[in-house]
Amino acid sequence: MLSTNATCFSLLFVAFSCLEASGYSSTACLLVLSATGAILYSIILADTFVVCNLALVASGMDKSGGFLAIPKACVLIRGRTVTAVALAIPVNMALAAVEALFQYRVVRAFHTATSSTALEGILIAYMYSIFVVIDTIVNCEFFKSCKRGFRMDEEGGYAYRIPVEGQNGKTMDRAPLSSKVADNFI
Repeated sequence: MLSTNATCFSLLFVAFSCLEASGYSSTACLLVLSATGAILYSIILADTFVVCNLALVASGMDKSGGFLAIPKACVLIRGRTVTAVALAIPVNMALAAVEALFQYRVVRAFHTATSSTALEGILIAYMYSIFVVIDTIVNCEFFKSCKRGFRMDEEGGYAYRIPVEGQNGKTMDRAPLSSKVADNFI
């Protein structure tokens, strides 16, 4: 996530610097570039967030942690990115609302804190934890549905078609991976 943020911000910095160096520093040009940058940044960050969440679930459910969970999540989410983002948006909006409630009710009233403020803080923290659990359950179910899409047979093997171009220019498909080999990848 941190590298995605750094990459997006550096690309936006380069774009704005090139725009300023070329002399196109009009208000309309800057507004269009800012809007485009914000949309691009949001899309990249949402995709990264979804892949990271799916990688966390994959490492927990498949008991294979480390860096292999990230490519596994990337392969599993292929073609289902819109669904994953649509599942993540409501939970993240609820988490943001609970955070805003905490800022408004607890942090803002910190200098005039009473015992009711402390109880409100505990209740808000409990609400936040409930939404985190809901997010985890949704991610687990999405992971299971993604994994079901890769089922090959009743033996529990997985397949992923990789188009390979032959010498004559026609596309050939590789044979499905065996169960033991596929478990290392998916």
